[in-house]
Amino acid sequence: MLGKLETRSDCSRCAALCCIAYPSDEMPGFSARKQAGEACPKLDACGLCSIYATRGRDGFGGCIQFECFGAGQHVVQTLFGGKDWRDDPALLRPMVESFLALRRCFDLLYLVDYARGLGPNGDERSVLDGIETELTEMAASAQTASDSARLRSVEARLRPVLARLHPAPA
Repeated sequence: MLGKLETRSDCSRCAALCCIAYPSDEMPGFSARKQAGEACPKLDACGLCSIYATRGRDGFGGCIQFECFGAGQHVVQTLFGGKDWRDDPALLRPMVESFLALRRCFDLLYLVDYARGLGPNGDERSVLDGIETELTEMAASAQTASDSARLRSVEARLRPVLARLHPAPA
């Protein structure tokens, strides 16, 4: 079983998976036009961001705001054992597919961490512990993490806890 999973991105331990996985037309703050699965034209020949230091000024504010909640580095470091598509191009597609499959799982893990910070009572902490355990088990493989029905079930158990801890404004 995996230990506690990170719920903040660490681009230095990823492989630019978000720069490939998503189409820019569907995401605000991305100046480059690209299709899903296509590398951002701002990635250099080594697969590194050529505008990382200036991306906000260059019209790529979406890159700064984007958060994968740790899914990227989990794919690279855990599921692929530190291997990287930049060294082995055959890994690109399976890494991107794994990243896309894991995103929702990591979004939910982030919400569990967020809920913990809101001061849950004992029963709510117990529900959050169970959800975290289930999501951590799911994150052990992209196949289980992409189980839509199971993710919907987890989300359905998480929503009432979040609603009690952080009620919507009237």
